[in-house]
Amino acid sequence: MPNDEAQRLAALRSYDILDTAGEQAFDDLVALAAELTGAPIALVSLIDADRAFFKARHGFAASEAPRDLAFCSHAILDPKQPLAVSDLREDARFRDNPLVTDDPSIRSYLGVPLVGPEGHALGTFCILDHHPRPMDETTVRLVRRLAQAAQANLELRRAMRRLGTSSVTDALTGLPNRAAAMTELESLLAGGGPLAVIAMDLDHFKEANDAHGHAAGDALLRAAAQRIRSAVRAGDLVARLGGDEFLALLPGVGDWDTAQSIAEGICATVSRPVLHDGRNLRLGVSAGVALAPEDGTEAGRLARLADEALIRSKRRRRGSVGRTEPEDAARMAREATLLLAFAEGLPEGLGCAMQPVIGLRDGEVRGLEILARWTHPELGEVPPGEIFAVAGRLDRAEAVSRRVREIGFATYAALRRQDLAPGRIGVNLSAGELARADVVETLESQVEQAGISLSCLTVEIMEDAVLDRIAHATVSRLAALRGKGARIVLDDFGTGTSGLAQLLRIPLDALKVDGSFVRRLGTDPRAEKVVTGMVRLAQAMGLDAIAEGVEDEAEARTLARLGCDAVQGHFFAPPLEPAALTAWLRVRREGRDKVVALRGA
Repeated sequence: MPNDEAQRLAALRSYDILDTAGEQAFDDLVALAAELTGAPIALVSLIDADRAFFKARHGFAASEAPRDLAFCSHAILDPKQPLAVSDLREDARFRDNPLVTDDPSIRSYLGVPLVGPEGHALGTFCILDHHPRPMDETTVRLVRRLAQAAQANLELRRAMRRLGTSSVTDALTGLPNRAAAMTELESLLAGGGPLAVIAMDLDHFKEANDAHGHAAGDALLRAAAQRIRSAVRAGDLVARLGGDEFLALLPGVGDWDTAQSIAEGICATVSRPVLHDGRNLRLGVSAGVALAPEDGTEAGRLARLADEALIRSKRRRRGSVGRTEPEDAARMAREATLLLAFAEGLPEGLGCAMQPVIGLRDGEVRGLEILARWTHPELGEVPPGEIFAVAGRLDRAEAVSRRVREIGFATYAALRRQDLAPGRIGVNLSAGELARADVVETLESQVEQAGISLSCLTVEIMEDAVLDRIAHATVSRLAALRGKGARIVLDDFGTGTSGLAQLLRIPLDALKVDGSFVRRLGTDPRAEKVVTGMVRLAQAMGLDAIAEGVEDEAEARTLARLGCDAVQGHFFAPPLEPAALTAWLRVRREGRDKVVALRGA
């Protein structure tokens, strides 16, 4: 045995080559060795713990030989020198070897060690003959060069394996990553048979990561990976999808009771403290289960259904197990249909509607808000929020916005030519659009093409899009739009999570009270107090207060009493497509609308 036997074996196994099928690169080398030297046998021989494995062989039937009989076992004892034996019967080490005395009657041997970059001899590149033969300098030099080529192929093979492994393995936990998990899920589903998918999120991970640093978070992730792996069966796959998300695939499990039992076992195993840096860190896991074929047989959909079940379980109670429900599958099917409609670009029929904004003091139409409108041929009318959610998944949300604005601006310009255009035209800008350096130029170009100007615009921005650590560049873009005549309105006010102090940084003209507060007027006394506070805040800052989602006269009268400046909602007018909007404006100009009844309220 070599002195470095343990390290040598570890190095050999790092190539992951033992017991693998033949490969052209090695087969060509042994064939070339036989042709150039005239030797009937040539081998790439790798010395394992108790055998010689022949990765490539020419003129030799067996794929391996016992290590104690292999001539190469002697050749690797000195990695720096070839072992040349002209007549094996004359060498005391080999004269009684069955490979010499019996079939195949080997009489001469030349082996050049295959040495890895760590200096360990992995095996040999060797030639053998059934007759004694001198191993001259030319033959030794030739076999050395072929051995170097074989070693280069080994290194290339190992490097490619490592690259491939790293692309499908999570470096922190050693588990398969998302790509590997989805590939395996697709493979299992293609094979048929029942399958359980368990989606998991760690409980208490963020608080430990925030309080004790990333090292603590890494310790929790590693512990969770080990514990989840220990709680499933030997043939199950556990993967880390990213962050604190894990996935388990359980082939052969198609019933809820078995899947629930395994998932609850995972939760129980994971939910123990983890000792890190002298502290006990809390750790738990919540899980969601989807089953194939009951819940579906498409990989992406099944994984998302399991994730929906996970979300439901976390809402109910941390550390619990949830499962899919019928409405989840229906929602996924709807989403898949909508995604298909956007797969090739923007769907036919995508357009806009416009909803009037009404002044409560004078009953005048202050402006119009452009809203996306699209009717799917099978699913019917699709709400704007769903349109943008689906388009966003395919990176088409901004294209939808541009198309909707283009139609809306053209409609508004046509109304102006008929002397029907009220006040301003309102557009919504997403966080992504606000982040673009050319947003001002893009809007200016669009309005000019329609024959109007930025002074006709009201730009609405979502509270969460701008208040959370709003960038100076974003503030500058909003100021630039306002400087060119546009009004800036903060939409869905009251639903964000940021401090009111941030309001002072943004150039605003109005706050729009979210409809969720309006809907509770008359049923929840606290809602009236909240809306009153919002209206007074807006007025104290010199801003208009606009309420959205007004559905009935009682809500409208309450808002008028609370001092709200303007409203919009179905009570006055739903979002109207261009032709219907034109007719509505004509009727309104004649004084036959609901606004008249609220004057002086």
